[in-house]
Amino acid sequence: MKVKLKVESRWLDFERESMDRLRREYESWQQETLEKAKQAVDLRSLREVFYELGDRWEWNQTTGDWLTSGEPLDTIGLVLRMPGLKKGKERYVVYAIMAYSKGFTSQFDHLGDKERIIIEQDLESGEMYCWSTTGHGAANLFPENVSQFDSIEDMLENSYLVAQPGDHALRLELPREVRYRFDLFQTLWEIAGGNEISTQKETEVVSNEEIEETLDFKFYRFAKSVIDLERTWESLKAGAFDIAREAVLDELPDHIERRNKTALRKIEGLLHILWFKPPVYGLGPARFLYKEFEAEPTPTAVHKSLVPFLGDLVYSLNSIVEKAKYLKWKSVMDKDSFLQSDIFKGLNLSALEKEAFAAALDDLLRQHTLSYMAYPEKATAKDKVLRTIFGILVLPVRLIKSFNQCVRLTVRKIRNWILSGKEESKDSPSSEKGSHKRSNMPDK
Repeated sequence: MKVKLKVESRWLDFERESMDRLRREYESWQQETLEKAKQAVDLRSLREVFYELGDRWEWNQTTGDWLTSGEPLDTIGLVLRMPGLKKGKERYVVYAIMAYSKGFTSQFDHLGDKERIIIEQDLESGEMYCWSTTGHGAANLFPENVSQFDSIEDMLENSYLVAQPGDHALRLELPREVRYRFDLFQTLWEIAGGNEISTQKETEVVSNEEIEETLDFKFYRFAKSVIDLERTWESLKAGAFDIAREAVLDELPDHIERRNKTALRKIEGLLHILWFKPPVYGLGPARFLYKEFEAEPTPTAVHKSLVPFLGDLVYSLNSIVEKAKYLKWKSVMDKDSFLQSDIFKGLNLSALEKEAFAAALDDLLRQHTLSYMAYPEKATAKDKVLRTIFGILVLPVRLIKSFNQCVRLTVRKIRNWILSGKEESKDSPSSEKGSHKRSNMPDK
């Protein structure tokens, strides 16, 4: 599936300069590495050169290929399907991942902006709402109604994704013919765009069906296991009153009550990690708790209730983390085999897009939290404050900036018109005639 992407031209120019700088750095690094290898006098010194390079050798070499074969802000999209926080709803996270956009970063294997929009669909009514990204990854405070489309695919194919790398923002822009009559939000953003010249390009998007079925990445199952675990924990926590009542009536031994409270506190800590740390950092704690609870010689009712949910969580999280890690490793260590892999059959991706896709999946699991990906309501207090600030300020600031640009452009046009008028008056026939008469006057 292809979507139409708009990027302000000034960012393309900036990234072109950035790519040229990184390409020179890469060529310099490559030359220095070759010189070190040539200076090796025996196998021991040559081995020391390779030890010094370490794993960076393959990553730098691969990204060097990207720099010499790609274009500024080459982008690949992907759609992740997630469960809603309420039953009967699903969310779709549409990521636009730029293969470069490194800005001032000097790491060769560092991907660029990874920004997203979030769409929630009511499975019964079909209503859809979209949160765009305002700035620095903060989602809009209020979602926009996009129920005029029949499906997520229909919406993406008939709309524009507008990327603003400088603001770390991605928003959905609807064509005028499909907007609701009084779509104030879209109109204001259109005005806020000002006179910026945008470059439009088509970018390939890997759909959620392709990610789940063809590539076998079960993001939905992982997110659902976290939500189910939290619901079970809340239910058991709410039942703590009955446990306390039983303890008062001496129906529940003290040591069992203590073990239940300890187990619930451990699950609370695990949920904090799962929501607010990237997924790769949640696998170890989840696996540890699962083994601990499963190995209980005399498990309580609380332990028995939690073990199935922990098991599903560990399985689903381990699956996506290990597959992403392997895919990225394969794309670097065995590039030819990776590009011809059966997992890409039916996917219309270039070699560069396949490599960017492999790196992107691994990056998302290492850098983005589950709350950041699809659930801004679950963000920390600090992130909620930042989201509120950006949600309130970004659009007015862009409107003021657009107004200033319009004023400057108008002043420039008026000034150019006045200057051109003066030049025309100088070059007019009457002035030429006057100067000709003066030149024919006899000298005194």
